[in-house]
Amino acid sequence: MRQTELNLSEEDRSTIEAIRSKEVHQAREVNRAHVLSCLDRDIPESEIMAVLGIGRTAVWRARAAYLQGGVELAVFDV
Repeated sequence: MRQTELNLSEEDRSTIEAIRSKEVHQAREVNRAHVLSCLDRDIPESEIMAVLGIGRTAVWRARAAYLQGGVELAVFDV
């Protein structure tokens, strides 16, 4: 099954990198940031799931939330 492409804007990419590296966030927020970063780099869902230890639904939800409302909706519990 072909996965939907996800291309982060430069601003979103820098926000995601900040969440992944230097700021203090909840573990689920960091995982969601990792998912978005991996999808942006065209890493297959199966690899993302294996490395992060998450299910396919978590990947789908992160992608769908980003496409619907950007980083805020996809990463943070708002």
